[in-house]
Amino acid sequence: MTLETLEELLPALDKLGVLELVGNNQQLLLNAGGFLLVEGAPFLLGPLAGAISVGPPAFFVAAGAAFAAEAALVTNHVMFLNLDAGFFAGLLLIPLGGLFGALGVALGSVKK
Repeated sequence: MTLETLEELLPALDKLGVLELVGNNQQLLLNAGGFLLVEGAPFLLGPLAGAISVGPPAFFVAAGAAFAAEAALVTNHVMFLNLDAGFFAGLLLIPLGGLFGALGVALGSVKK
């Protein structure tokens, strides 16, 4: 993954309106997301670099694992602190699985 590879994604992001959304909410993203990225960077950079070097299958496996974990929680009716763990964990696992899947598709569609 190089800077040239990432630059190839910019027209697609512009077409989807992502760049305008980020530009309009720049301060909110810096305040909320910046803290999480800076504090979590030591834990995220190693696995992220490994996943990018493997390629799209790593992201598809991560998406499948997130969806499988959600399916296991829902089908087994897991309760945590008297709350339905399938519902509340699904608020995190389903978007996370979708994000990993989208990253896998985006990484696979970039020309090398």
